[in-house]
Amino acid sequence: MNNNTLLNHSLSFNFPLEKYGYSLEKVLNNENRWQDKIVCSILNSNGRRCVSTTYTKENDYLKLIENTSFLNCNNKLSPRIVGIYPKDKTIICDYIGEFLADYLISNPSDIALCLASVFDYLKDINSINKSLKKFFLPSIIKTSLQLSEELKDDFELLPKFKSILPKLENSDIRFTYGSGIEDPHIWNFRIIKTKDNIQALTTDFDYFTDDVNSLYELGYFYATFRWIKKTSPSLVCRIEEIILSLIQGQNLKSEFMFWLGAISSYCGYRDSLRNLMVNGGIMKLQEQHQLIQQFDEKIFCLTNKLLVNIEKATELVIC
Repeated sequence: MNNNTLLNHSLSFNFPLEKYGYSLEKVLNNENRWQDKIVCSILNSNGRRCVSTTYTKENDYLKLIENTSFLNCNNKLSPRIVGIYPKDKTIICDYIGEFLADYLISNPSDIALCLASVFDYLKDINSINKSLKKFFLPSIIKTSLQLSEELKDDFELLPKFKSILPKLENSDIRFTYGSGIEDPHIWNFRIIKTKDNIQALTTDFDYFTDDVNSLYELGYFYATFRWIKKTSPSLVCRIEEIILSLIQGQNLKSEFMFWLGAISSYCGYRDSLRNLMVNGGIMKLQEQHQLIQQFDEKIFCLTNKLLVNIEKATELVIC
């Protein structure tokens, strides 16, 4: 894609690259997100590679500045802002790292180190504002459950988990929440390799929050590898095995959060469901629905175990 293609696109916003001495290399994000933002790899006047992010909404533009500043103040790895253009709702950052998926495909010997680095990064960010809080349903699941009610009998989402959810929400069970990413998708991570180590970081702060669990993030991350499974099936199988090994030995609450994150990733199909409701093509998602049903069974069993443990603990206190 060239600069003219981008500039001629029928959008209500465009960043005038040439005006500020930049030239376009390529657009980095998918066209279906252009109504919200455009992310580009660009070169400055000295030929240095940077990344521009141009937003539709000023609030999103301000959030990127706020979240990167927040991480910098807490000595966490994040992209360095080198240019701010408020009138154009655009931020320029140093180009940093290589896309995670590309790096894993090109460097299979580093897979275990990369995945461990992602998990370490999630835990490190999650340590900020860390505290125990009463369980709450992630918004992505809540929205999807509401949509499945509209679909009625055609496509019921997470029926088993939904049946036991009120008990979980009414219990006094608490989980560890802290800062982190609501959308830890594989596309949102970069890898930096030095002589000494491998580091991971996110470059997407659209859904940064103070109320997320690091195991939830890892589960969400784990499920997003389905997007490259068709092109690299053996690689993804190995990746999934390694990620699952990272949660071995974790307690029941951590295991629950991991699979809740995995389910949440699949609940992103709500937009597809909404479109299919209109077009009458709900059968197109049957393969995904089968996987969701497996996750539903898994999270139902884990929820039931959590509730049984709560009841036992209560009985011990009463005794």
